[in-house]
Amino acid sequence: MTLDLFAWGLLAAYVVHLLDETMMNGGFVQWVSGHFWPGYNARMFFWFNAGAVLGIAASNALFDLFGGHLVVLPLFWIFGFAAHGVTVHIFWTVGQRDYSPGLVSSVLYWILAYLVTRYGYAGGLISGPDFWSGVIAGIVLLGGFLTLGPTWLFPRLRAS
Repeated sequence: MTLDLFAWGLLAAYVVHLLDETMMNGGFVQWVSGHFWPGYNARMFFWFNAGAVLGIAASNALFDLFGGHLVVLPLFWIFGFAAHGVTVHIFWTVGQRDYSPGLVSSVLYWILAYLVTRYGYAGGLISGPDFWSGVIAGIVLLGGFLTLGPTWLFPRLRAS
């Protein structure tokens, strides 16, 4: 049950993160469009985040109902967003000397990543292969996508 609560805690953290990205420093849409991708808009922000909320909820439900190796699904989201907090929110706040909306709430992801590592993996509730599969996939795939997508890849694709 502990891992289920951490997984659902991620969805709650994501909702708080969305509020942070919507309300702080003019919002994430304005921040991304002003610094990286002029065509980025609220509609794109909405649909990406609606998909992410559904993806997180579906992953949590699958793990909650069937358990086992499906633990990699919530791990993917937890560690992907924890990486995103570092590679986007910290990196660009420092690099641009301008608050990246979402930085403060990224702390919630780091707390969840710690708790899952400490009480899930180190506590023997998650096997090594499952843990590392979820962590690596989350950091590389989700974290990489969230790092490079709005700051480098999409602006170049849209310019072509």
